[in-house]
Amino acid sequence: MIRTPLLCLCLCAWSAAASAQRTDEADRMWFTVTVEPALVLTEGAYVGGEIVMHIQFVSSDPFKRLQLVLPDIDGARTETLVKPHTRQINVMGGKGYSHETTLAIVPERGGAMVIPRIEVTGISEPRDGRNVQFKESYPEQSIAVHPPSVDFGDDVWIVSCAATMDDNWSPDIATIQNGDTVRRRVTLSVTGVTAADLPDLILASNDGYKVLSTTVTTETEKTDSGFIAHLDQVWEIYVETDDVTYVNEIRFAFWNPLLARKEIASVPRQRIEPLPLDALELRDHMRAQVLAEHRAKRLGLAILLWVPAAILLGFLALAVWRALPTRADVRFWRASRQAGRPLDFYRSFLSWGGLSFGPRTAVGQERLSQLGARATDQVEQLHRSIFGSRGGQFETRRVATTLIWASRRHSVTRLLSAIAPGLSRFLYLR
Repeated sequence: MIRTPLLCLCLCAWSAAASAQRTDEADRMWFTVTVEPALVLTEGAYVGGEIVMHIQFVSSDPFKRLQLVLPDIDGARTETLVKPHTRQINVMGGKGYSHETTLAIVPERGGAMVIPRIEVTGISEPRDGRNVQFKESYPEQSIAVHPPSVDFGDDVWIVSCAATMDDNWSPDIATIQNGDTVRRRVTLSVTGVTAADLPDLILASNDGYKVLSTTVTTETEKTDSGFIAHLDQVWEIYVETDDVTYVNEIRFAFWNPLLARKEIASVPRQRIEPLPLDALELRDHMRAQVLAEHRAKRLGLAILLWVPAAILLGFLALAVWRALPTRADVRFWRASRQAGRPLDFYRSFLSWGGLSFGPRTAVGQERLSQLGARATDQVEQLHRSIFGSRGGQFETRRVATTLIWASRRHSVTRLLSAIAPGLSRFLYLR
């Protein structure tokens, strides 16, 4: 009878100790999720408006293993601002460990945006050497997303808590004269957006000046508290008046979600009073302009003439190269100048024909018809002198000269046929 109350007492003591241990372990861990700006939880966010979510899990014990499941949010674009990492911190006067990350959330459509539950699981190692498993979660949140406001007008919809704009001029506008070109440079910084979200700034021509060109460079800065977009835009402005003129202001419209209203970042219009030109300076200025235009025209004309001239010279050089005697032609010519038997010259003739027209086609009827009537007559006379029953006489130099000249002319004609068929028919001499 006494054993039963003792057993119950032991079980109760063990249960109380286990409960106290779990409570102590829970007291050494904190899971926090904060959202900036905080008013989106109560007032809602806007389409295109950046929401920064800081996620932090703190423990007084080191982590042996930890897994943080980041939310996948429907209807929003998310990007990691600070990668998940663990660092050592001070917790209640002692050593602690913090695992944290930061996300940028940009709603892409109106309505209710649901941020799913965020869970962190793992194992910690208290000082007594035990492995303690933990699982913490942050509940699901729903944020109302407002569409673009009808009060914003026709400007490109940009949501930002702050935007700054500044400009500078070069050269100094106090020294500008009629006909000068001045450069206006505007820098713009917008929080909560990326460079891809920014539109180009607009500066139109007006009476007294003309916008010649504009160049734009952009950059996105990623910080722990969100994105910052930077834009640098430069205009080349030509002053074309002697009177006072005003260069228009440049403005950038954005929607401030904290104030729920449209705001404008701008640089004011700039007054320009060109300095007068004296007669000599005006004459020198006009003369310099005329000379510059004349040089540009001469350069353009030179380029227009040089291109076809270079092409023509290339064609002529190729034609001259094709007209020059080949090695086979030189050997054939040397053989014709040596006194010897007719059969030795005929061997030179066959060798020349094989090298000039192919190893198996010496100088057939088709080739002879292409070389012309004189070459045909000389070859026929050579054949009659060597193989004919009546024999005959032939001049080796005349045969070689006629055939070499006809072969070179045929080579040039084939080149001209490939380049300009009409020109080759005009120049071809039978």
